[in-house]
Amino acid sequence: MKIAVVGGGGVGGYLAAKLSQVCDVDLISSSTKELILIENGQPQKVELPIYSTPPRGTIYDGVIFAVKSFVIEEAAKKMLPHIDEHTLILPLLNGIEPYHQLKKLLPKGKLLKGAIYIISNKTPRGIEVKGKGAMVVSEPSELAECLERAGIKVKTPKDIDKAIWQKYLFIAATAALTTLYDADFGTISSEHLNEFRELLEEIVHIAQLKGIELTQEDIQRAMELLQKSPPHSKTSMQLDFEKGNCGELENLIGFLAKNSPKMDFIHQKLLEKCKSTQI
Repeated sequence: MKIAVVGGGGVGGYLAAKLSQVCDVDLISSSTKELILIENGQPQKVELPIYSTPPRGTIYDGVIFAVKSFVIEEAAKKMLPHIDEHTLILPLLNGIEPYHQLKKLLPKGKLLKGAIYIISNKTPRGIEVKGKGAMVVSEPSELAECLERAGIKVKTPKDIDKAIWQKYLFIAATAALTTLYDADFGTISSEHLNEFRELLEEIVHIAQLKGIELTQEDIQRAMELLQKSPPHSKTSMQLDFEKGNCGELENLIGFLAKNSPKMDFIHQKLLEKCKSTQI
C-alpha cells in the first residue's frame, strides 16, 4: 500500500516512522529534512522519502492528514492531484471542524473519520514520544490494517462521532488550561483540577446539544486520563503559543466559546495573550 503522511509534527512524524516499517510511505512536510523518532529516550533515524510536494504523477492508496488546522486548506490543495476515487483519506487532526473542511476540499477519495490519543512532540532532537493510546477509525480498511501491522492499536467503535468528541473533550480542556496558565499536565492536575472538571462539564453539554451522547462517565475518564498522563507533558496548542503561533486557538477553543461561558472567558484571555506575543 502506497501511503502519504501529510505533516511532520508529533503525530505525523510518529505515524510515518511506524508505517514505514511495514508499508511504502512518503512523508510530506516542508519543514522536515530528516526523521528522528525518540521512544523510551532512545533516538533512531528513520529512512524514508521526505517531500515538500509529492512526486508528480504519484497517486496514493492512503493519505493521512496530520497537520495543524490552520494549514489544512493548503495541505488539501497540495494533495488533491495525488488522490483518486480509490484513495483512503484519514484526517487525524484535533477538533471537530477539520473533517468537514476536508470533505469540501477533497471531492475524490473515500474520507474516513478518526482520532488518535498520543503524547508526541516535535523537538530539536526529533519526534519525542512520551505516551500513546488507542487510535479510532470509522471502519475497517487496508489503511487500518497497515496501522495495526505497524504496532499501532486501532479500534472501530460503533459511534465514531462520539469517539472523536471523547478525544476533543480531553484535548480542548487541557489545551485551554495549559495554555492559559503556561502549565504542564501535572500542574493542571494538582492546582486546577476543579476548573478542569468545570470545562469538561460545559463541553459535554455542548456535545449533547449537537446530538453526541457524552456522559458523566466520559468526564470521569478524562479526569483519570489527565492524572495518569506524564506530568511534564504539554499540549500542542501550548507549545505553539510558546513559539508565538496561535493558529489552533479558533479550532480548539473558539469552536466551543460560543456556547461555553468558561471557554469564552479563556478564549478572550488567550486572544489577548496571542496579540501580546505578536506585537
